[in-house]
Parts: sequence; C-alpha cells; structure tokens
Amino acid sequence: MTQTLHDVTEWLLSASSEVAQEYFQLPVAGTEEPEYRERVYCYELYHRWRSSWPTPYPFALSGEIDKAGHPLIRNSPKPDFLVHIPGQMTNLLIVEVKPGNADVSRMVDDLVKLTTFRRGLELADGTPGNYDAAYFWIYGIDDNGWKTLKPALIRQSEARATVDLRLITCFLHFAAGQQARRVDW
Repeated sequence: MTQTLHDVTEWLLSASSEVAQEYFQLPVAGTEEPEYRERVYCYELYHRWRSSWPTPYPFALSGEIDKAGHPLIRNSPKPDFLVHIPGQMTNLLIVEVKPGNADVSRMVDDLVKLTTFRRGLELADGTPGNYDAAYFWIYGIDDNGWKTLKPALIRQSEARATVDLRLITCFLHFAAGQQARRVDW
C-alpha cells in the first residue's frame, strides 16, 4: 500500500469512530426503531473524513461524482466516494458503502462497480482510468452477521463474471463510536 493510500485509509478509519448514533441509524418519526439510511451515514462519514484532510493535499475527497457527459469517460457508474486529483486521470481510491441489512444483490451491484473502477473505466481515448484501490464498506454489521453475509456475497459474486473480489478490500463498521476494521473475503 502506498503511503498516500495508507494515510487516506487511516483518516477514513479514524473518521468512522466519530460517526454518531443519529447518523448511523436515523431516528424516524412515528416508529420505535431507527433505520439505516445510507445517504445520511455517507454524508456524515464524508464530513468526518474530509475534516481530517490536510491542506494543501494533492488528492481530494469527492462524493458521488456523476461522470455523465464527461469528455473522456463512457458508461461510468456513480460511486459513493472517490479519492483523486480533480482535473486529471489520477485516481487513488473508490469506496462503495452499504448498510449490513441491504439486499445482497444490491451489494453485489456495488462489487461490480468497484471491480469496474479497479480494472479501468472505459475511456474515450483508450487510456486506462483505473483506481489503485477499491473499498467495500459495510456498516451496521457484526462478526456474526458477516459470517452469514460473506458466503452469500461470494456466491453471488462468483455467479457474475464481472466481479473480482481480489481487487476489493472489505471493511465492517459495526457500531457508532467504534472504528471500522478490515475483514477478509
């Protein structure tokens, strides 16, 4: 892992421990139980992660960049987070986030997206636009949940030739106030 990727990852892990419960699971009026809301969680994680970014720093953190109409990129999905140098095709990290209770097929869709970005985007000029690393970030799941989810993700990923789990690092963020951690496939 390059020093830059290591630093960015450490900032992300540190930021995860700062996500408060009301962002981890959103209280919903009229219900007793709070709900996992991916966008709410992502916005707070982005805020915490971005707050640790030094200034100046060559790489920028961006969220959900829509590449539609981009002069160099064709058929690009919209990732949750990108770490890149804006205005250049210098790409470090792509992150996709899902709550632990998300549908497995939606999670596998994100694994397809991560694999696509790691292998290289379809660039109009034929040059590769790949990312150095891809993280699949699952929040609201403990080790027991992971033991159940992991085989289902692997099974459905193997059914799709477009997923390569060797290119993706997985992290679990079990609870608000705790730091996420890397897990093996």
